[in-house]
Amino acid sequence: LGRVNAQLGTATAYRNQARQNALLGLNLALGGLQQHAGSDDRITGMAGITGVPAGGNNPGRHWSGVWAADGQFVRWLASGGEDGAIPPMAAGAAIDLVATYSLGANVTEREHVRALRRQVTILNSSGMPQIQGNYAFWVGDEGVKLSVVIPQSQAVVSALNHAINQQFISVSPDSAALVGLLAYEQMNLVGATTIQRMGGFHNHALTHRRVVGNELLAGALNVNSTSARYWTGVGATFVRWNPSAGATLNPVGFGIAAATLPGRPFVTVDEFVTAISAYLMGNGVSVLDFLDTMQPWLTVRSDTFRIRAYGDAVNPVDSARIEAVAHCEAIVQRTVEELPGFGRRYVISYFRWLSPEEI
Repeated sequence: LGRVNAQLGTATAYRNQARQNALLGLNLALGGLQQHAGSDDRITGMAGITGVPAGGNNPGRHWSGVWAADGQFVRWLASGGEDGAIPPMAAGAAIDLVATYSLGANVTEREHVRALRRQVTILNSSGMPQIQGNYAFWVGDEGVKLSVVIPQSQAVVSALNHAINQQFISVSPDSAALVGLLAYEQMNLVGATTIQRMGGFHNHALTHRRVVGNELLAGALNVNSTSARYWTGVGATFVRWNPSAGATLNPVGFGIAAATLPGRPFVTVDEFVTAISAYLMGNGVSVLDFLDTMQPWLTVRSDTFRIRAYGDAVNPVDSARIEAVAHCEAIVQRTVEELPGFGRRYVISYFRWLSPEEI
C-alpha cells in the first residue's frame, strides 16, 4: 500500500508539472498576442497568405501572423516562430496541436497544425541545469472564419448572419438553437455532423468579435486568408444578403479566386476589393454592390484567437522519458480596455483542458 501510494503521488506530481508547463505555453502565447497584436494598427492573418500552400504536408499553414500597418512582418504566434521563418516541423521536434480528432484526415483545408517543442529548464540542487519538461503553443486566428453565432446586440449590421449552411448543410444560419452554444465544438448539438464540424474547424468559429472604437462588433470577416472554403462561405454570405446583386456569383468559384490572391497581407479592405474586382465584374457582380453589402463586415485584422498549448513532464534521470502530458485550449478576446504601452487588453473568455482524444 505504501508503494502504491508513493507511485500515485509521483504520478500526480508529474501530471501537475505537465499542466504547469502547458499553462506556461498558454501564457507565453497570450503574452505574445498582447505584445505584438495589441495595438489598433496591427494586421493579422493566416500563414497561407505568405505562400504556404494548401495540403497535408504544411503544418504551419494555419499559424497566425502579425504585421505592421505598412505590411512589414512582425511575428508568428507559435512556439518555433521566433526567428521569422516557419521552421521544419518533423515528428519528435514538433507537437501536434490540432490533429485527427479536431480535423479528421490531414488534407487540404484540414491541415493538421504543429508547433516546435521548447524545453523548460531549471537549476537542480547542485546548481546545474536540468530539463524539467517541455511546452509548445499555437495561436489560431478566429477572424479568418465565418461566425456561427452573431449576437444581434453586437452585429455589424443587425438581422444578418453568415451563410454557415454552405458548410453545415442542415443548419439554418437563423436557427434559434445556435445562441445556446458555448463553443464551436458543440455544433453537433444543432444538427451538424462530425464530418462537417471537422471540415469547418479552420474556417468557422463560434463568434469573432472585433474592436471598433469603444465597441465590440460580432461577425467581422478578416480578408487575410487563403482558405478556399472560407471564401466560399463569404461568397455565399454575399449572395444570401444581396440575392439580386449576387445572382450570377458562384460561391465556390469565388472561394477559389479569393484564395489565390497575392502572397502577402492586405493592409486595407480597399486593397482587397481592388484585387478581387476583376473577378467580380467578370462574373456579373458590380463592385459597388459588393462593397455596399460586404464592406462593413470586412477587416484586415482579427481580435478573437484560439490558443492551444502543450506541456509535459520528464523523468529527472532520463529527460527523453516523458512521464505525463497535458493539453489546454483558450479562446482569447481583445477588449476595448487600454493597457498602457501594449494597446488593447486581451482576456481569456473560455478555457478547458483537452484530452489526447480531443486533439
